[in-house]
Amino acid sequence: DLSVVGFDDLPFTAFTDPPLTTVHQPVQEKGEEAARMLLEGIADAGSAPRRKVLETRLVLRASTAPATAVGSLRQEVMAHA
Repeated sequence: DLSVVGFDDLPFTAFTDPPLTTVHQPVQEKGEEAARMLLEGIADAGSAPRRKVLETRLVLRASTAPATAVGSLRQEVMAHA
């Protein structure tokens, strides 16, 4: 089995088959913060670079499932060896 996770939570990912589990990021806030930091850097060229961490969230959909137990996976591999 295979689990797939995307990034950006694009609108179409809820309608794929299966619906894609994805990481949502605040795109609007990210753009606003980038513009703010750029303008501050232009206004004060001597200022130190700064870092801003924005919150993300996992949007669980049907493209992921719990991992197979290691023991049963090992047995399956050995059965085909």
